[in-house]
Amino acid sequence: MAFFRSFASRPTWLMLGSMISYVPIYLTFRDLVGEPIGISGPSMYPFLNTDYNSSLEKDVVWVSKMSPTKALQRGQIVAFWSPNNPEKMAVKRIVAMEGDEVRTRKPYPFPAEVVPIGHVWMEGDNPDGTKNMDSNTYGPVSINLIVGKVKAVIFPWPKMGFIRWEDYKGSPRVTENKVRIIPR
Repeated sequence: MAFFRSFASRPTWLMLGSMISYVPIYLTFRDLVGEPIGISGPSMYPFLNTDYNSSLEKDVVWVSKMSPTKALQRGQIVAFWSPNNPEKMAVKRIVAMEGDEVRTRKPYPFPAEVVPIGHVWMEGDNPDGTKNMDSNTYGPVSINLIVGKVKAVIFPWPKMGFIRWEDYKGSPRVTENKVRIIPR
């Protein structure tokens, strides 16, 4: 009985109340500013998860959610809601923008695809296409599914640092601006 009296004491409720008051702050920060996301699987190897074959350790990246769809460019690594499993967030590289033509890989049903307006073509970095579930599986991805841009690796410590997506050379399978998009 003494346990219940101590649990119901005023200081305990004050402590719980103060902890609960931080929940909305955390959720707002996570939804509007950013959050860490763990990269699992081989699809972004060798750029991310470089130890995939030799360790169970996975990279943790910082995803910035401030203006996630503003100024998207080829080569950027983004987090988005998977079109195949909307409850799962995926991380891939933007390979082609709207109006670009992509020579696709299997299992995509067509040999080439022009990325429609409001969409991007995303692929994993792994050269073995069978290890990627990307746009070659589900097609162009609506930019409305993008939730953030991957800005930095924050774990493991030796790999910590900002991601230099600007160094991306582009894909030889992409013809840029194949179809001219006229803004409204």
